[in-house]
Amino acid sequence: MAVHDENLNYVNQHGDKRSCNLSTDEKAGLIEKIRVLKCLYQISELVVDGTNAFEKTILSIIELVPQAFEYPEKIAASISIGETCYRSPGFKFSTSSTQKSIVVNGEVRGQLEIGCVEDGSFALSAEGNCTIEENNLLEAVAKKVAYIIDRKEALDKKKILEEQLRHADRLATIGQLAAGIAHELNNPLGDILGFAQLASNSPDLNDDVYRDLVKIVKSTLYAREIIKKVLYFGRQTHPKEAQSDLNKLVGDWIDFFESQCAKRGIQIVVERDEGLPIVKGDPAQLNQVIVNVVINAIQAMPDGGTLTIRTISQEDWASIRVEDTGQGIEEENKDKIFLPFFTTKDVDEGTGLGLSVVYGIVNEHGGCIEVDSKRGHGSTFEIKFPI
Repeated sequence: MAVHDENLNYVNQHGDKRSCNLSTDEKAGLIEKIRVLKCLYQISELVVDGTNAFEKTILSIIELVPQAFEYPEKIAASISIGETCYRSPGFKFSTSSTQKSIVVNGEVRGQLEIGCVEDGSFALSAEGNCTIEENNLLEAVAKKVAYIIDRKEALDKKKILEEQLRHADRLATIGQLAAGIAHELNNPLGDILGFAQLASNSPDLNDDVYRDLVKIVKSTLYAREIIKKVLYFGRQTHPKEAQSDLNKLVGDWIDFFESQCAKRGIQIVVERDEGLPIVKGDPAQLNQVIVNVVINAIQAMPDGGTLTIRTISQEDWASIRVEDTGQGIEEENKDKIFLPFFTTKDVDEGTGLGLSVVYGIVNEHGGCIEVDSKRGHGSTFEIKFPI
């Protein structure tokens, strides 16, 4: 690109004695190098700083790139990352403008693109029209942007892992406490159940007393069932070493799920991957996982909707995905749904232990649970088991 006379005058006025011996082309090249180096230095400072938000850093780079060119007011720049595009005013997309790929860990993640704006219109700037210095600058900027993306993703992963560790630590502490309480309650509940059953067998009981004893027995059995769930959550019961066919487990419960859905006006869709591999797992415990998650989805659709159950074969995982079109989960509750006794349901609709039990069982089997939910748009629970 041509060199402006003012830049030459600056070098002539402020350069050292050696500048007088430089030819016009050499002076032009020197001025260009100064512009490029200054721009690259400012961008490097932004990258090294790392305190600014990701989007702000990218927008600042877009503002700085035109400064490396002779007529910065006539340069428009764009940085696209995935489906997101950041661009300066006057920029238009074109396949023939100067483009540099943004490559992160060997994968093309976006493009750096520049062009010229002349008389209010966008003119293409082919790569051949840029000088070697300008091309080198654009290559360097693309690498800087790639570094920023890589750093951001690494920080995001670190935050996720730290939150998972905090969450796991909280669950482990609560699990130990709950399991200890459950063991302490088992003995007195056993006594209550035994004496109530013994008393109910007395021949001279009147009907009212007998009915009361039956209620005591039922309530005690219900309490013991809750304790059993607490022990599952606290991982005090160990899964049996066995093989499980997730497709078969889902199939065994289809009739039950269909009857529950019919009562609530819910349409059920079941899609099973016929190539799904067998997983290592206790069938009895995996049954609890499936039933708890599906019942939770059904209860999230009191006014009807669609329940979709899929089995999916992935590279290292076999998974069950349960989707509902129900109420969804509030953002502030997403981190609490696996905590024991946490529930947004009415008192008579649940104990808040179902998903806690699911978490304990899945974790014990070396699996994981992914939850995607938005209030008013339903929820998706994907339970993954290692192959």
